[in-house]
Amino acid sequence: MALQLIELSNDVEYLDIDVSRVPYTFSVKLSDKTYILTVKYNEIGDFFTLDLLDTNNDVLAFGEIIRYGRPLFNVVEDERFPIPVIIPLCLSSDDIAEVTKENLGKEVRLYLYERKVS
Repeated sequence: MALQLIELSNDVEYLDIDVSRVPYTFSVKLSDKTYILTVKYNEIGDFFTLDLLDTNNDVLAFGEIIRYGRPLFNVVEDERFPIPVIIPLCLSSDDIAEVTKENLGKEVRLYLYERKVS
């Protein structure tokens, strides 16, 4: 299945993550719905996670591990989930295979891809 990058306002096609602020929470509008994302870092496991909530603070996903090249929030989906597919990737190098403190928000970004609706 080929995915196509989508664009938000101002030609933004990824969610901007600031590792220096972790843990932190921000809201983002995706496909006319606003979501609340919380970025956290697990020191013991050495990985980042995302929590996804709707604007009523209902938890849609908790502790989703940000894995390189794997779509986020893909295990359980319903009409409350963001329409775009969010995938952590580096588009400028083939040498990156995992998400780290050094590359998240820099080389590795959370890119938004158009979801094909059946």
